[in-house]
Amino acid sequence: MTDTLPTLLVIRHGETQWNVAGRLQGSLDTPLTINGVRQAQAVAVRLSEAVAGLEGAAYWVSPLGRARQTASILADLWSLPFDRFGHEPLLAERCYGAWEGRLHGEIERDLPEQYGAHASDPWEYAMPGGESRTVLTERLRAWLKSLDRNRPHVAVTHSGCLRALRGIYSAASPAEILAYREPQTSAFLLSASAERVLNVPKATLDAFGCEGEGRTVWI
Repeated sequence: MTDTLPTLLVIRHGETQWNVAGRLQGSLDTPLTINGVRQAQAVAVRLSEAVAGLEGAAYWVSPLGRARQTASILADLWSLPFDRFGHEPLLAERCYGAWEGRLHGEIERDLPEQYGAHASDPWEYAMPGGESRTVLTERLRAWLKSLDRNRPHVAVTHSGCLRALRGIYSAASPAEILAYREPQTSAFLLSASAERVLNVPKATLDAFGCEGEGRTVWI
């Protein structure tokens, strides 16, 4: 399938209040911190040249507020009308059901059977009310199939979606995908033939007052 995929620039949202607290967000939402706003500004500057080179690109954003807030900042700094970003439900973060709003340690302590089942089968297990990684991946495959392959695309989404999309494009193994860790200021330019990581230089992060490259998440 990879030879039929369009060029895709995929961007993770900036730091949120629950990212700082260490709480799992999923389909729930908290707003960007001031550091998250600064991260989005730094990412916009870093990606401005890459975006300018994606002639005729279509723009997409998850319906969740943290992604839309990030996309709004990107749009402003790219001199792009925000309504160019299509609202795409298939780009929403993986739903974690009963786990949402909880700390990692709370899940392990309070829901040990669920936690153990997920650890034993991290691809097929779905926590109560949530999605498995397999379901998330198939959701994103469906989205990719709906895209015009003759133009590039830019998507503002979430870590779970970013990892799944990277896996689809690179045909990575499940173990490789599970090992993915990316800070909030990383973006990925994906194509049928290559994956290019676009990290923000330290000087740019410092110029915007960012607290480093940003957080990664465990799931």
